[in-house]
Amino acid sequence: MRDSSSSTSGPPRARRRFGQHFLADARAAARIVEAAGASPREPVLEIGPGRGALTEPLVRAALRIAAVELDRDLAAWRRERYPQERLVLFERDVLELTLGEVPPALGFPAGTPLVVVGNLPYNISKPVAAMLVRQRGAVARAALMFQREVAERLTASPGTRAYGPLTVLVGRAYRVERLFDLPPSAFRPRPEVTSTVTRWERLPPQRLLEASEPALRACLAASFARRRQTLLNNLRAALPGGAEEARALLGRAGLDPGARAETVPPEAFVVLAEIWPLPGRS
Repeated sequence: MRDSSSSTSGPPRARRRFGQHFLADARAAARIVEAAGASPREPVLEIGPGRGALTEPLVRAALRIAAVELDRDLAAWRRERYPQERLVLFERDVLELTLGEVPPALGFPAGTPLVVVGNLPYNISKPVAAMLVRQRGAVARAALMFQREVAERLTASPGTRAYGPLTVLVGRAYRVERLFDLPPSAFRPRPEVTSTVTRWERLPPQRLLEASEPALRACLAASFARRRQTLLNNLRAALPGGAEEARALLGRAGLDPGARAETVPPEAFVVLAEIWPLPGRS
């Protein structure tokens, strides 16, 4: 999704292929900006400024922000309304943006952590969440809107249907809190689903070490490959050593071969990742 504000010249229409549903609730926009804690002391990045419902209060709070926008018409429309001194615009896919580029573009020292704010398009919300995990070192905190179903996955507990790889990865990198829901009537055009605003705070780096992340992603993908299957069956299909190797790994990790992945707590997957047989790992 993207955001919305009125203009006499008329903003570009929402494009279905970009998954655009523009926020049209000024009170909700103010609550999101407040949750982000945007100020001139930190660099701020807005994902998908669209028609500007979040951009307006963000610029008031931070004085100058950066934004990333893929839609060329919306990017041009934004440039007409904000000088470079107030809005630094990256015209590209957010999934191709290196977050470390943003602070220097705003006049901050390289490596200064970002405050990220966005009303995310439904069709890229999970990839954006995964990107924020990969580039977590560049982020201090975030206030992000997702489809409610995705927000439930981000904050799910073991033993629930919403719990999965995204829950574990995001939860190792960030403390995620669901703040409030917004109904379809808060957007133009109206989506068919409810949206949820979440607040993210980056956790200490030792919670998800960079060197451990590939193994954690690999063992999660294998463990959740078929949700109704046991850990043993899923790992047997993923490992070259089949059932014998799977039993040995699960035994070393202290995991029940007959358990399903959705019942395993994140800490247990971290233990499994430490012994996961990645190529080149002895």
